[in-house]
Amino acid sequence: MDDFEKEYPDFDWKNTPAYKHPGGKDCPCPKHEYIREQINFTKQVNEKGKEPSKVTLKFCPDHYRVYMDEVIPAMPLKYKILTKIALKLGAIQVEQLKYMESELCFYCKFGSGGHDRKTELPPM
Repeated sequence: MDDFEKEYPDFDWKNTPAYKHPGGKDCPCPKHEYIREQINFTKQVNEKGKEPSKVTLKFCPDHYRVYMDEVIPAMPLKYKILTKIALKLGAIQVEQLKYMESELCFYCKFGSGGHDRKTELPPM
């Protein structure tokens, strides 16, 4: 993140929609890094998806809004459609936690810059 802020010192990546970022989907900002993590996670779930399984993503209120309003719309069309279908079918469930339960938030634990960042995804 420090490298990104050095490269783009006046760019406000937190308050700019993901599709307006420099470099498009290859933007090195934390928001796009998170989107890439979500796409990779979706790929892993789809590859393992031969047997029906349910995935529940738990987000604190801030990350829930980011996921629904910015991550899904910024995904490539194929993954955006797959994610929306999976949400409607119930294969992926997105749960909004309360602020007091932030330690259970998927992004806070496994995302870039999270409080208890882990190097691997949780077991399914």
